[in-house]
Amino acid sequence: MTALEASLAAPTPTANGAVPPAEPYRNSPRPLGLVGWPRVVRTLMMMAGAATAVGIAFSNPDRQLPEFRNQWLLWASVAGLLGALSGSTIGSGVARWHDLQRIQPVPVRRVVPSVLAFLVLVAGSVVTAHAVIGSGLTWRAVAFVSIVVLGALPAGATLAGVRVVSMRGLTGTPGEQLAALMRLRRMLARLLQMMGSLLLLMVLVCAAAVGWGSSEKIPQSTAFVIGAAGSILIALMHVPAATLLRRRCQVYIDEFSDIAHVPKAELITAAEDRIKLEEILGVNRTTVSELQSGLVIVGPLVATTIAAVIPKI
Repeated sequence: MTALEASLAAPTPTANGAVPPAEPYRNSPRPLGLVGWPRVVRTLMMMAGAATAVGIAFSNPDRQLPEFRNQWLLWASVAGLLGALSGSTIGSGVARWHDLQRIQPVPVRRVVPSVLAFLVLVAGSVVTAHAVIGSGLTWRAVAFVSIVVLGALPAGATLAGVRVVSMRGLTGTPGEQLAALMRLRRMLARLLQMMGSLLLLMVLVCAAAVGWGSSEKIPQSTAFVIGAAGSILIALMHVPAATLLRRRCQVYIDEFSDIAHVPKAELITAAEDRIKLEEILGVNRTTVSELQSGLVIVGPLVATTIAAVIPKI
């Protein structure tokens, strides 16, 4: 038996000094992943999302035309992937919300205004996109956008919860606060990647619909407009939470790793420890770099914008 096993198996004396019998050490593995009903529910949501998206694609009458058969199959396949990912993202977003509640409880009423504001911004973006590209924004495109928004809602609510926790602060020992901040940083990155994946597939659905069809001709600008609008919406949800969490991490570092009053002989060691802590909590990262790493579509959008705006010489 190792020292760790001996310490775990050692009985703890009671208040009157009596020592209870030692319990055997159980080295049982802890299962990972979803088990039971959560996994079944997530699978059902993925199937429902894929079926809904493919059903929307089936409503296109051009699927029966031989000259557009291959294009329609590609478009319907990408749409099915989008629906399945949306269903999976709902489950992942709900799981991240429960993880946030274990770190620090957040009342639902604190995130409802942010979710409603997000829905209002989405509606405004759809109206603006219709004004820009006109008939290029068909009802099927709006339906796919609705699937994406539905899948992103739990993740958006969790982002709002992270912002609330960052504003309110954390409780516990320095070690508990550090562990909570590290978990919040990882959670923030995962939420951004989840929403970025949804946006990427939405743009691919729009791109697969360009250039074919007998009744509805989708212009090339549709994918660009939807990608740009989606990136802006995700940034509006992510930037406040990321900024406040970074400030909360900086407050923690200033409180528990202050080098202002460290003796001269220990100054270098204290400074190195502070730098390591800053790297762990990511306070040196910028919001723009986080968006670029989480939203893989940002780079191509910026390049396309530059190519369209700057005249060729």
